[in-house]
Amino acid sequence: MYRMKKPYMIVQLLLICFGFVLTLIRWLNVFNSNFLVISTEITSHITNFSLSLLAYLVIGSLWLTSGVKFRFIVVSGAFMIVANLICEILLSIINTVDIMDAIYGTVGIILVFIYFHCVNSNGLIQIKSDYE
Repeated sequence: MYRMKKPYMIVQLLLICFGFVLTLIRWLNVFNSNFLVISTEITSHITNFSLSLLAYLVIGSLWLTSGVKFRFIVVSGAFMIVANLICEILLSIINTVDIMDAIYGTVGIILVFIYFHCVNSNGLIQIKSDYE
C-alpha cells in the first residue's frame, strides 16, 4: 500500500475540482445556452473531456495507491482511449458520431496519464503494515 506525497495530493484535488467545474459548466449550458466556456465548440465537447479525466483519475489513483503495477494503469488508460474512440466513431446506434468528442476524451486521459507518470516516478510513499 502507498500514499501520495502532499504536492501530488493537491494536484489530484485540483484535477478533480477542474473536472467537476467543467461538467457543471456543461450542465449549466444545457439549461441556459448563453452560458459558454470560451466558445460553443469547447462547451459542447467538454463533458467527454471531464468525464474521461475523472474516470481515469479515480481508477488509476486507487490502483496506484493499492500497489497495482504501473503497466496495468497504462493499459487501462489505453483501453479507455480505444473504448472512447469506438463509442464515439463506430457505435452510431447509441451515440451521435462525433470525432471531436473522442479527441477531447483522449486529451483528458492523456493529461491524467502524465500526472500518473509523475506520481509513479516520484510521488508515492510506501505505508508500513503490521501484517508484513
